[in-house]
Parts: sequence; structure tokens; C-alpha cells
Amino acid sequence: MERIARLLPPVALLLAVAACRVAPGPEVVPEIAPLGPEPLSVPAVLSDAWELSTVFRGDTRINGVACGELDPSSPGDEIVAVDRRGAVRAFRRSGEGFEPMDFRPAGGASMGELVQVICADLLPSVPGDEIVAVGMFEGGEDDGGRGIVRVFARLPWGDGEGWMGASLVTPGLVHAVAAGDLDPSRPGLEVVVAGYFGEARLLGVTLTDQWYAVEDLSGAHELGHEGNAKGACLTAGGFALACDDGGLSEFTRGDDGALSIHGRRDLGAALARIAPFPGDGVVVCDNGGMLRVIERGAGGQLNGAVTGLERADNRLRGAVVADLVPGDEGVEVATAGYDGVIRVVTLENVEIRSMDHPNRAARSGLMSSKRSVARDSAKLHHLTTGEIDGLGLCLVSCGYSGSVLVVHRVEARRAPMTSQEP
Repeated sequence: MERIARLLPPVALLLAVAACRVAPGPEVVPEIAPLGPEPLSVPAVLSDAWELSTVFRGDTRINGVACGELDPSSPGDEIVAVDRRGAVRAFRRSGEGFEPMDFRPAGGASMGELVQVICADLLPSVPGDEIVAVGMFEGGEDDGGRGIVRVFARLPWGDGEGWMGASLVTPGLVHAVAAGDLDPSRPGLEVVVAGYFGEARLLGVTLTDQWYAVEDLSGAHELGHEGNAKGACLTAGGFALACDDGGLSEFTRGDDGALSIHGRRDLGAALARIAPFPGDGVVVCDNGGMLRVIERGAGGQLNGAVTGLERADNRLRGAVVADLVPGDEGVEVATAGYDGVIRVVTLENVEIRSMDHPNRAARSGLMSSKRSVARDSAKLHHLTTGEIDGLGLCLVSCGYSGSVLVVHRVEARRAPMTSQEP
């Protein structure tokens, strides 16, 4: 059953070029050259067990989406999206649909394309999650030049309804971003970013009496890598990067507390998105249309067994691991890509014995079954999950059509809540 929510008008959101304390003022819409007619978007569900909602429909490519606790007074997660014009938009659940949030950080409008975004609790003393958006300082992804990391946090003073932005400029495009407890000596989480400048950066966000600031914590670490980083995720010992030269690089913390390269594996195709996999492996997708599980080997590196989960005819841009089908044991893996299709892969652990040596001890393996659950009529560029009020755990996607889509299990639907759960 297809359910497409009422289309919502776009909300222009302002980004901070530098950290500053300024009260939110009137909304300013930067002059942007027209990009042609609105992209065609005809989303649809492909399985009776799933439903689809259109959260937002715009007139330019949306590169990234994320879900997080952006409004602690409302139940469930909110959705944030970034596009190739540099806009940041946020949406909350409203009745049976969605509505834009009043998200206007202090400062001027973004000058560069934003390609990825995450939500994370970087400041434990401030309610809710912070937003980290990455991309270009100015111009488009393919233009070259400096990159940018933009962090948005709630104002810790007043009514806490306003937002403030802080930023850090990098030598090149930032395309990979993840957050986690990468520095146990600091409160809260840290952010790892990487891209087209040959080394990852470890960042922290600090709060003083008047300012937010993005702090570069990379000095004590050795974070150089080959290729251009397109995706990042946390692993048990540190973090991993998926690079466009086919390299899967992992960085782990040594006895001295410093992060450094732990191993690199060439997977033979330009990698794109990556996520942790239970058992301390990773799931990674690539430009060749492959979605694979990479397990950790006996030496502790990501050089163990490789299990192919899906093969598409075009580039894949999604690597999500979550319990998407509560009735089934274990987790599912989801992906999306340039063919516009969102796929869910169900996994089953099995024992594998050698055909030549049936008495040899079995090793564990993975078998999978896959289902296409929804599609858009244009290329999809990213996929994530969020716990949306009334809809349960959802898949959230975006792409070239300019739409933000939410896909969820029919059985998970319930009445939206009116206040935060106790």
C-alpha cells in the first residue's frame, strides 16, 4: 500500500561559516541560479509488507540524510537532509505526515555543496543531538578546492530553541563522516572526517560561555590514507574508511593511545558507503553494484571472509545494518543506489563444511534472501535509519529527484504520540 504524504514547501536554512553567537534573525534566502525544471519523482513501494511516505520534495539533488534526536520535546527521531546547493533542512513527525522544523542557525548561507550528514551527541551537556554536515567550502563536489565540516548545536542559553553553527575548513572535499567515542579521555563523542585530502581528521566540539568551536584533535594520530575517502564507520578498535581506489582502510588505537593504520584491503571497485557489521566486520557497497560483508581475519584485520549480499546493475549508495524485520531473528542489511531501488537483505547464519572433507570442522557463514521494498524514479544517493514516531524503525533515503523518502513496515504503524515517552 502506497502512502505519499502531503508535499511540504522547502525551508531555506542558514549555515554558519564560523562559530558565532547571534540571535536567529529573519530567514534569508540566497540567490541561486535556476537549475532547470524540477526533477521527476514517482516513488512507489514494491512489497505489500512495506509503506512509503514522501517527507519532502525539492528541485535539486539531495545528497545525504540522517536521523537523530533534534527535538527532545518530541517523541522519536527527526530527519535532517543536505543538498547540492548547501542547504540543510530538518523535519519532524506531525500527525500522519511530516513538517519542516524551524532550523535557522546564526550566520550566513552556505557557499558550497554538502554531500553527507550525521546526527550525534557530541555535547552531553546540551539536550539532544548535534548535526554534522560535510562537503565543499564553496562550489560543487566536482569543482575542486577546499572542503568544510559544519557543526550545528542547540543554544545552551535562553529557551534552547535556537541553533548555532561552527565550522572547520579542510584542504579538499569532505565526503566521509562518522561519530563515536574515539577519544576516551574526552566527554561525549568525537567525529572522524575524511575525503579528498589524503588523511582523516579527528574532531571534537567544545562549548565555552559564549561559543561553540570545532577542535582538531588529529595531532597525536597518524591518519594518512590512500585514495579518496567516500564513507566512514566506527569499528571495535577505531574506524574504517571506504575509498574510491577500492581500498578498505582501518585505523585502530595503539597502546600509546594514538590512532594509526591497522590494515588496508583492496576490494577491486570504487567503494562508497560502509557500516559496522555484528561480529566486528563491516558491510560495504561500491560503484560496481556490489554489497558485501567483510569479516575480520585471524590476525585481527579486516581481511577475513567476504560474503556477497547483493549485485545491482548500477552504483550502490547504501550500507545499513539494522533490525528492520522484528519478527525475524538477527539483523537485516539494506542498500539503495543509482537504479532507484531500496533493497532489504535478510541474513541467516549457517555452518559450512568442505565438500572434499566432510569431517572437517565447520565454519560459520552467511546465507541471504533479498527483497526490493521501494523505489524512486531517479538515482538514490544515500540510505539511513531512524526510529520515527508512529512508524517504528524506518529506512530513510534521498537522491537525484530532490525527495526525502521514508519506508517502513506496515506492521510497525501505530498512532503518533503527542508527548515524549516516559
